[in-house]
Amino acid sequence: MLVLLASAILVIAGLLGIFASPLGLIPGSGLNAGALFSGGVLFLVLGVVLGVSGTGLMRLRPWAWWLATLTVIAVLIWTVYRIFQAIEALHLEWYATVGLAAVLLGYLVTVRHFFQKPEVD
Repeated sequence: MLVLLASAILVIAGLLGIFASPLGLIPGSGLNAGALFSGGVLFLVLGVVLGVSGTGLMRLRPWAWWLATLTVIAVLIWTVYRIFQAIEALHLEWYATVGLAAVLLGYLVTVRHFFQKPEVD
């Protein structure tokens, strides 16, 4: 359920980034239209992938655990990269994304044993 919540948050953040990107074309706005659009598309794609994975997780599918884990790691890498790229600017939403992704990764590691195939004697 937590993965589906994170999926919804990522989809919303992605859509906001995509729809806010034209504002960067306004002179003097201080927004980077390209970064907003590319980040929005990335978060939208990752949100959809997490949604598919969350559905598989609800059915205890092993592929879904791997898909969710790889997606969360990708979100962490992308967000940490963006934080270090714009080190002079404080972007609270990036830190919130790292926190949410870290909690989600911890949750996925904790429940991993439910997704392993049972040993056959």
